[in-house]
Amino acid sequence: MHRQLWHGLAAIATLGSCALANPLVYWDVRGNASMNYERFMARDTADFDQSDLSFITRMAAIGDSYSAGIGAGDRIKTDADWACSRYDHSYPYLVHNDPQLGDPAARTFQFASCSGAVIADVLNKQIPQISGNQQVILLSAGGNDAELSNILNQCIFQWAVVNSEQVMVAKAAALADKDYKWAADFDWDRIGRGCEGQLARSKGIIAGDAFSRSLDSVIAAAKKKLGPEYAKFFAEDLSSACDSVSWSTWVYKLYNMFQPVQKLTSAHRKTMNDLVDAANAHISAAVKRAGSQVKFVDYDSYVGSFNGRFCEKGVDESTSKSNTRTGLMFYELNTLDPLGLNPWKRSDNPPFEGTFEGTMNQFAEITRLVDPDAQLSDQAFISDAGTASVAFSNVKLVNSASVLGLQIPNVLPDGYGRVFHPQILLHELIASLIIYQMVNKNEQDHGFPEIPETLTFGSCPNYGNNNGAGDGQQIALASYVNPLADPVAWDRMIAYPSSKVSVLVANVLNGPDTTVNEDWAKVIDRAHTSGKRIIGYVRTGYLGQSQQAFETRLGSTDLADWVSQIQTDVDLWYQLYPGKIGGIFFDEGWNDCGPDNLYADLYRFITDATKQKHPGAFTVLNPGATMPQCFEHSADTLMTFEQSYDTYMNNYVPNPGWTPKDPRKLWHIIYGVPEADAGNVAALALKRGAGLIHITNDLLPNPYDTLPDEAYMKAITDTIKGGGPDVADPTPYPANGQAAFPPGPLSVTASDYSSVSLKWDISNRESPHAYAVYRDGNEVARLPGTMARVTIGNISPGSSMSFTVRAIGTDGKETGDSNSVSATTQSLPNNQAVTNVKVGKSATSTTIQADFLVPYAFMRVYLTDPDTHCQMPAWPINYNTGNFICTHYMVENEVLYEYSGANLTEGQTNYPWAWSSKGAAPVKRDGYTFTWTLPVGTDTTDSSYFSVQAQGYGPLTNVFHPCPSEWDDGKPSAGAFCTGSSPYDCKGETLCSTTNVKWCDKAVNQMNRGQTTYTSNALALALSGNCWANNAGFGCSVQIRGTDQNGKNCKITGDEMWQAYQDIRNIGGCGKCGTKHFGNGCMVSVDYYYGCDNRDGGVQFMAAFAETNLTDSM
Repeated sequence: MHRQLWHGLAAIATLGSCALANPLVYWDVRGNASMNYERFMARDTADFDQSDLSFITRMAAIGDSYSAGIGAGDRIKTDADWACSRYDHSYPYLVHNDPQLGDPAARTFQFASCSGAVIADVLNKQIPQISGNQQVILLSAGGNDAELSNILNQCIFQWAVVNSEQVMVAKAAALADKDYKWAADFDWDRIGRGCEGQLARSKGIIAGDAFSRSLDSVIAAAKKKLGPEYAKFFAEDLSSACDSVSWSTWVYKLYNMFQPVQKLTSAHRKTMNDLVDAANAHISAAVKRAGSQVKFVDYDSYVGSFNGRFCEKGVDESTSKSNTRTGLMFYELNTLDPLGLNPWKRSDNPPFEGTFEGTMNQFAEITRLVDPDAQLSDQAFISDAGTASVAFSNVKLVNSASVLGLQIPNVLPDGYGRVFHPQILLHELIASLIIYQMVNKNEQDHGFPEIPETLTFGSCPNYGNNNGAGDGQQIALASYVNPLADPVAWDRMIAYPSSKVSVLVANVLNGPDTTVNEDWAKVIDRAHTSGKRIIGYVRTGYLGQSQQAFETRLGSTDLADWVSQIQTDVDLWYQLYPGKIGGIFFDEGWNDCGPDNLYADLYRFITDATKQKHPGAFTVLNPGATMPQCFEHSADTLMTFEQSYDTYMNNYVPNPGWTPKDPRKLWHIIYGVPEADAGNVAALALKRGAGLIHITNDLLPNPYDTLPDEAYMKAITDTIKGGGPDVADPTPYPANGQAAFPPGPLSVTASDYSSVSLKWDISNRESPHAYAVYRDGNEVARLPGTMARVTIGNISPGSSMSFTVRAIGTDGKETGDSNSVSATTQSLPNNQAVTNVKVGKSATSTTIQADFLVPYAFMRVYLTDPDTHCQMPAWPINYNTGNFICTHYMVENEVLYEYSGANLTEGQTNYPWAWSSKGAAPVKRDGYTFTWTLPVGTDTTDSSYFSVQAQGYGPLTNVFHPCPSEWDDGKPSAGAFCTGSSPYDCKGETLCSTTNVKWCDKAVNQMNRGQTTYTSNALALALSGNCWANNAGFGCSVQIRGTDQNGKNCKITGDEMWQAYQDIRNIGGCGKCGTKHFGNGCMVSVDYYYGCDNRDGGVQFMAAFAETNLTDSM
């Protein structure tokens, strides 16, 4: 089809405007804008898709730091890109990589924008760099001409603001110092103007004819290469809440050199907003003069509608916390953005003169020159890259020469270099508006009417988000491969094209855990960088509704508590691996709609809450079975098959009564597939409507712990088309939504070591859309409006905090806070989370009990060898450095396993984590107490020795029973504890050392075996055991002793006595005397004995002869 040639220039508001990308992102604020696409998106035309912009093959971006995207994402690494502070989440870069423009590799994109550029730089340096015959040029310029950096210096941050009388003093000092090479060309008057003076100067610049002429010139020059506006920074209600707030960055030691501390007064805020409006008006007028080839992209109104400015109502701008709220669209000094960049780190790479960062650091150098003892107000947080912290006085003032220009020393932390510039959220909004304008032009070029742009309070329009790779079938891997155990598998997964392997699931410990796992962090970062979407595993426990009635980690089956735990885990993924997590994999999904779609709607609520808090999140719900249509909007993708190859081929059951329009709605996992059939199964999955697949030859019990070989994977990748997941927006609030009433009185109903339970009154109130629970001002849970109680977990023991609740109306707006309540969690006894460890055993079973005072992901029981006896191969458990205990039996998730790893070969150092199932080992929970029943007893192993282990969502903890013989209270491993005495000791009578061991062996070997019963405390030794001695009666006894827990004399069979003797020797390690304690007061002892009549036959005869003759002779 003939396509009209494109030659267009998008002029973007330089103090807050731009071009346009994917208009799909939901902004988690009180209102969210949407474009009215419903009319034209509904049209089904076979030969025209107005959103297909792949014909744009030549595009350029020119302008200042707003266009370069300073601070947004990762800095592009080439020298020129680095020097100009170009970032990979700037709006030009987002537009270039938007899937609607097709494959970026097929397009020439020239990114010439540079931080610090004025219009003259764009005219003389940037435009000459770009090629002719451009189809689209994105332009943002004018802000630096209006001296934005000087306004920020004088009125906001005061990096260098000396008294006008002291300007010459500072200039003379700098010119005299060889380290200040830039001093001769520096405009020294700019540091002494004061805020009022600078605002007046900027106002004059914008109002002058020269500013308008320069805009005309740059637009005209850009048009010759053909082949946005700025946004106001401050909330327009100009409330007095910010009047007393200062963002000044220095604490001075000299008080007569500098200007007074500036506050964010309403007068100054209004003047700065007016300057933005004035600049935008001139840009808009210049665009109109330039004709139809140039489009002005105005995004200022959206920033206001989303409450994305500074000093919005109800926001504490004096806080030192990062990110005062979700939805702020400009960087603050301390912003931790979604990509996890630390604002307090000071880069090793100094900025260049003339850039925004370079100018700020010049200001800072001036202050240090005139007041060497001055300290930054946030000095305690600042550190150099790769170090924990650094004293400010240690920063060297060294100017370095570069082919790209003079570099200025990095005095200030990196976060300062992006202040008052768009955050990633705003770049995404600007890019969305640019794409909207492109689609609109395409629509009109083909004879269709203009698409109206309307601002509404709903969700943003949805073109889908598919990683820029299309909607073809793709591989999504439940990648539960331990990156430490099999790094090669991760190398391979990361290396596959992202259009073929688009999604990887991260699962650290049945979820995110509560601390960063460095091995997982490395592969998550690499996979994210490669373009794959990493989604975090979160267990939903079938919402506690299945036959097993799964409980939360805190032991609840209540729906509100499941929602709270799920949201805690979601937030942990994003907190621990910021900027790298692309969504959530909700496992153990309940696939019953429930009464009035209760469960389907609850999963949808959880998905919406995830997307609202973490925009762009891709969600998957996995019941591993068919799902009715009530779940269609419960997640972006539904895993409706997770079974074997045999079942898939012979007993497949489709979803009941519905087939999604987009195959990416369904994900199938098929395991045990022969390599010869791998490609055929992929094709069959697509016929069955599954756009996401995971096919493997691995088998139960864990078909996800290995990656098939290369030939196998190639058979699949050669079959599939490739694409990316379909990411929807959260459900929009209705246009006629109602405001909520504030929640009723909030109260604390319970607290323990790691949780606090809350409830609030909802009587006599119509249910709102939701309730948001805040802990110390931060949202920690969001519940449907029908719920009025919840338990908040993941709280450190011994912590004090406060809670409030807000209602959220169906209009999407939050009420004010409820009353505030305080709570304190209990401290752990002796700082130990696992206590009261006990054991009970019989010949065929063992019962082990322990109290877990805080929740864990995994609670395991190991039956161990004594530390004096380790039979390899076995799994070792360290109890202090260099010392370990071996185990052959483990209980995890109510299953008993036996160790199945082979002996290590030469060169190996770690035994594999290899276990085979031996049967069920049920566990019962009663409050904190867990009781396991193991189907092995003393007939199989000595279950007196065991360890209880807790892992995940708390420090790794091992409690050993009994205490190892080499235990040292001063040197245990982290999280290692022990309890109880060993069942063996090698003690005896004082003369034990004189005992001949052969008499002990004789005593046990000559006693009656079998079921003969021996009883302790009998009058005759022959009834409680046996002895053997020399001819003088000096010998050794083996006998049962003590009374049991019921106060009765202990009893034991001859066979049991014999076995106890072997254990004393072989397990207890006793060379002569010793005792085996059975834990109930009974024991078998081997000890010195005098007066024994049992001896060898020859000895017996000689003793009798000697006794007779001695008597006769006397």
